[in-house]
Amino acid sequence: MKPETIVKHALEDWGAEAQVPAGLADRALGARRRRPLIKIALVGGTAALLAGTAAVALVSGGGTARPRPSAPEFERVALSSDTTLRTDLGSAFPRRLVAAGHMAVSAYYTGQWVGGDGGGSFERTWHLYNPSTGEYENAPWAYISVAPGMARAAVLEGPLPAKRVGMFDMKTRKVVRWIRVDHAVGGAAWSPDGRRLLLTAYGKNPDTRPGPGTSSRTGYYVTDSAAGPGAFHPMPAGRDNPSSRQDLGWSRDGALIWAPTATLPTKVFYSLDGKKRPAPAHEAEYDDHEAGLSPNGALLPKFGPKPGPAVTVTNVVTGKKAAVLPIESAAAWADDRTLFAIGCDPLKCKGLGEFRNRLLLVDLKGKITPLTGYRRSDRAGSWNPVFTHR
Repeated sequence: MKPETIVKHALEDWGAEAQVPAGLADRALGARRRRPLIKIALVGGTAALLAGTAAVALVSGGGTARPRPSAPEFERVALSSDTTLRTDLGSAFPRRLVAAGHMAVSAYYTGQWVGGDGGGSFERTWHLYNPSTGEYENAPWAYISVAPGMARAAVLEGPLPAKRVGMFDMKTRKVVRWIRVDHAVGGAAWSPDGRRLLLTAYGKNPDTRPGPGTSSRTGYYVTDSAAGPGAFHPMPAGRDNPSSRQDLGWSRDGALIWAPTATLPTKVFYSLDGKKRPAPAHEAEYDDHEAGLSPNGALLPKFGPKPGPAVTVTNVVTGKKAAVLPIESAAAWADDRTLFAIGCDPLKCKGLGEFRNRLLLVDLKGKITPLTGYRRSDRAGSWNPVFTHR
């Protein structure tokens, strides 16, 4: 796909935001970030925080992993080997844990634009999983990133950007430590091993309405010890990217970080100290779904064919089509053969029916398992999932 086509599609999405703010606001703010990005994802991120084989490889001996003797908040986490399917079909907003394969919905948020006349900012209301109750609970933070293993989260106070980052224990529901920064941060992403935290710094709120030159990104921190945030690395926002939120993310193996673009390649990679590096194989290709590459690095979902809803999964190594799935979008990989997806009622997907959708689990053979109740993604207040390796 040509760079100008990517920009065109992004602008079309942002132009539609007035009608579908709940689902598209974050895409406007940061079209190339993950969740979680991130990936929100993510997430994303997301995508979110699944880093493919590097993350899965940490699961051994029943989910145990070698800890670091110092800096307890940043020990290498023990990822769960639990792959139990968990659903919550009876609620408009999830109340109980939703999970499948190696991934879970660790949190979700609703959002709304505050301020009018073309200005204002996008504010999120978060619900964070509580492992003690098995339910999602309201969390009073402006931004949250859940670490792999789902035992702790990095939290930012509002209004963004924040001058300190909280290390939040998800079981005790308490901030166990604050990390203060000289350069205020608006985004946070955990490394695939859950030991390091990537903080993206901004001069002003990154969740403002997008437009040319609106991003105020100034640089980043990589925190890997209990002593403090580490050195600040300047990295101004990319001027070819109209997104106001331009959070940095991790490569799949955690060896590099990347900055988002609005053209091809979709990501520019750097060493942890900010030196440009070649992109890992297939990690900078055009990926128009939050799920990104499968854990084994072989499969990539893309929109189409028309009229849809449809997503085609392609093997990036062979170029062969692996599946065509009747879904609206691919949200995250549960494992190498199964996706979290957004899908509408197959009998009512025409017109506005596409916005009445829910979270699904779909395998490459097309088997679909509903995970949540339906939502209206074209309405303010619709919930948006954040995925984390559990």
